[in-house]
Amino acid sequence: MTASTALAGALEAALPAGVEIGDRASVAAILAAALDAAREAWPEVQVNGEAFAAFVGARLVEGPASAVLERLSLAELALASACARGDGAAIQVLDRMVGEQVAAAADLARAGASIRDEAAQVVRTLLLMPRPESPPAILDYAGRGPLGGWLRITAGREVVRLLRSSRREVELGDQLVDGATTASDPVLSRLKDRYRRELADAFHTALAELGPRDRTLLRYQLVDSLSIDDIAAIYRVHRATAARWLARVRDDLIESTRGLLAEKLGIADDEVQSVLRLVRSELNISVIPHLQESTIDRDR
Repeated sequence: MTASTALAGALEAALPAGVEIGDRASVAAILAAALDAAREAWPEVQVNGEAFAAFVGARLVEGPASAVLERLSLAELALASACARGDGAAIQVLDRMVGEQVAAAADLARAGASIRDEAAQVVRTLLLMPRPESPPAILDYAGRGPLGGWLRITAGREVVRLLRSSRREVELGDQLVDGATTASDPVLSRLKDRYRRELADAFHTALAELGPRDRTLLRYQLVDSLSIDDIAAIYRVHRATAARWLARVRDDLIESTRGLLAEKLGIADDEVQSVLRLVRSELNISVIPHLQESTIDRDR
């Protein structure tokens, strides 16, 4: 069996029910040419020919395949298939493409560096990590258009989502200092009245300074209501590791808010500790609205 014949056979075996292969010789020639094009474009990527052919075949929804293949971005499907198989070089190529598309979307939306970085992290996670009820999104790419264009839509949606969320950050400080949990504590009530704006600004700054993965972790827990086990599965780590990550993110956010406020106002230690209690008591109330519009769109 020749290499090109094996490609046609792998594609045919993966075709959905009702889809015909058509002219096998044409299919074999088209797939072989696509492999050559992919290897020329990304020589560092190890593309498995038969895995690529099966990847393509599983995504054909009409036939004959010999006619449909001419309309697909096959070289980029080869790259996507290598990413799905975990090829490190392919993932690096995809990562560069994501960065370019996110940067372009951020420039168009006049979004800052923090939004650009967080959007890139979210898109990378979406593409390559299993989701709670579906596989990595790179498996959704069917080659009906250029991979860059497909990524552009995903990147643009995430940048817009995060930009809208960032414009609501000023409201977070008000929610932080207006929470009902301070009503029974006269110390916290006095601090709320005395340091209202300063506390809001400190929390605003601390939240904005979280890294992309930290913000994503908070979204998963507070907005998506994912369990520790769910989050561990997404990142392919032990549940104890995921739990440590989340505890650290919360502690960092609280301590950063406390530190920023103490530095700005020079308040006494006992007041600093009371502010820490205030921040901790309002954490979920304050963070959730900020994160809601940054959730991953799992329908893409």
